[in-house]
Amino acid sequence: MKKILFGLAAMASLTLTACGGDYCDRNEDLAKDLSSKFEECGFDTSATPDEPTDAERDACKEALEDCSDDDKDKLDAVLDCIDSVKSCSDKSTAEQTRILSDLVACSTKGGTVSAACAASISAD
Repeated sequence: MKKILFGLAAMASLTLTACGGDYCDRNEDLAKDLSSKFEECGFDTSATPDEPTDAERDACKEALEDCSDDDKDKLDAVLDCIDSVKSCSDKSTAEQTRILSDLVACSTKGGTVSAACAASISAD
């Protein structure tokens, strides 16, 4: 169950924030940080995605072209929120629930990006 929750949270944060340029670099760094926080919280992190390929990084950067400045501000707000999520003080269920709740709350921080930006950053 913990492995499933970790995967869902990690994928949600990556899908919501995967956008180009500095956003991609920052998103990659935050994904690594989030994985460490989840491990500290007692989640099974063995399903953590591999390091992105150069092609994935390039695709991420190209996605930014469909995002307006307002979209980028919204994406930044989500990244800021994810960056501020605290690790667990212990590996209790209460702390695990708290970190997941914090991440869900982050997904709404920036509001809704434009349809073009959303389609671009969600494309595989």
